[in-house]
Amino acid sequence: MEKETSGERKLVEKKPRRFDLAHLIKWIVLIILVVLVIIQLYSGEMHKLSRADTFSWIILFIKLLLIAVIIILMRVQRCLKCKIIEPDGCTPELSDMSKGLYVEVKGSASGSYFSHYTLGINMGGSPQTATIEYPGGGGSGSSPVVNGHLGKIFTTSLMDGAYEVVLTVYPYGSGSPKICKKTFTLLKAIVYISRVAGVSALSNVPAPGNPNPFDTEAELALEISPDYPKRSFGGHMTMDGSAYIYECPGRKIKNYAIRYAHVTVPGGEPSQPAFDATVPAAFGDMVSPLPLEYLTADHYQPWNRIGPAPINLINSWKSFTLFGNTYPKLKSTSWNSNAAGSGRYSLLLTAEDTAGHLYHDIQHIWLDNHNIKGKIVKLQWFNKKSSTWEDLPVCKDLSMKKHEKIRIVGLAWDAVIDESWWPPVAPNDNFGLYNLKFHKQFGSWKDLTLVDVLTRVPALPATPPVVVPTDADAGELAVWDITALDGGTAPDPYVPATDPLIYRGESCTYTIRLYVKDNSIVSHDHDGHEAWDFESVKIINDL
Repeated sequence: MEKETSGERKLVEKKPRRFDLAHLIKWIVLIILVVLVIIQLYSGEMHKLSRADTFSWIILFIKLLLIAVIIILMRVQRCLKCKIIEPDGCTPELSDMSKGLYVEVKGSASGSYFSHYTLGINMGGSPQTATIEYPGGGGSGSSPVVNGHLGKIFTTSLMDGAYEVVLTVYPYGSGSPKICKKTFTLLKAIVYISRVAGVSALSNVPAPGNPNPFDTEAELALEISPDYPKRSFGGHMTMDGSAYIYECPGRKIKNYAIRYAHVTVPGGEPSQPAFDATVPAAFGDMVSPLPLEYLTADHYQPWNRIGPAPINLINSWKSFTLFGNTYPKLKSTSWNSNAAGSGRYSLLLTAEDTAGHLYHDIQHIWLDNHNIKGKIVKLQWFNKKSSTWEDLPVCKDLSMKKHEKIRIVGLAWDAVIDESWWPPVAPNDNFGLYNLKFHKQFGSWKDLTLVDVLTRVPALPATPPVVVPTDADAGELAVWDITALDGGTAPDPYVPATDPLIYRGESCTYTIRLYVKDNSIVSHDHDGHEAWDFESVKIINDL
């Protein structure tokens, strides 16, 4: 393949033409026969013919018959067949999951002296740049085709409208190629969900991490190699994609909607309905405020097209005034998923065109609308005499000398999204982390836990059911050595102790902060459900 420098139109290198010896021999024989006829007519044979000499007439007839047969044979053998059957009329694009959108070309390219054929596509008389795939590969069709598959023209980058397919059939040897053309209208029907809350649907085709919403096995995951972690979602969210059906006479988008179905059985996600199939009964709930209906000619203004490049699918209609005229306009919004609850769900985008045809795209999702728990329940100190941890009374001052280390007891807990999918793994188990910080009054926050803790408190049970923990189930969040706050003896002249220390004989109020989060994407782009709790204590340095 090579490209022109102007317009970058792809051309196919023509195969070298072979010397056609058989055709040359036929020309020689034809010329000899014609010469013989002329010689016969001008060598006294006319007299015999005029006397109705039977033998002379038979000889002349045979010569003329041979001339006619050779001429017919030469024409038949040099004849090339060129015919396009499809595409024809209004032609929707087809989808190749790994290569893109295309139209199939069917017809005939053959003949006794067939060499090869090429395909091209024009719009308004101008050749268009498009990838063309021929049977068996290569830069042209190398085998004859009779009323069959000639190739695929990939139209992903082409706009909708009227096009002309050009089929050129080349002969062996000398002679001109035969060209045939057929016009059709390309219907761009691009219906897909590509992102939820900014997270892409990633496929394993042709390689892991490929953003490919046309793959029905694609999952919403972060584009972080090599694991591409799947995510769960909650609260308000946008959904990006396309509901683009334009345009043949009398055939363009009429409406679209996104419905959802709860998947209660592990691995029981419904398959994507085929083109023109009705919406399965399982998808009984609809993403609000959809459906979006195109009701009047003004709803089809160019600014109201949903796609083909991905934009937010969650829309309603509003209006605006331009040069004294009022027009409908899309209002981008979001879906509040709280009403759907939590669990494994399948989202089904369905678009209907004005001819009644249905187009579908399915995407599976984990919805997490569970509240997260983060609470400091109590403080304990270690009684060396009894070798046990004992609860500290509320509002009890902490003594460095007596208490030394403080055990912080509480809850840092998030529910499994759906217990039916056991044992839980991410994103069904989407607990994120917790940490503890503290600050001295008017000081800055310091780490109490030196690293983020990635396990729940309390832990999940070995088997379901999982009961939401109460204060009675609280466990150890951290042990805090308060003697590390000892600033020693106050200097003379006095200067304040370095934050967060306190001098001996002094006391100060400290605030403990607990932070807990999960790994869901919540309310558009917020990273996780969160919980905070704060407790203040007075610490006395009596060392």
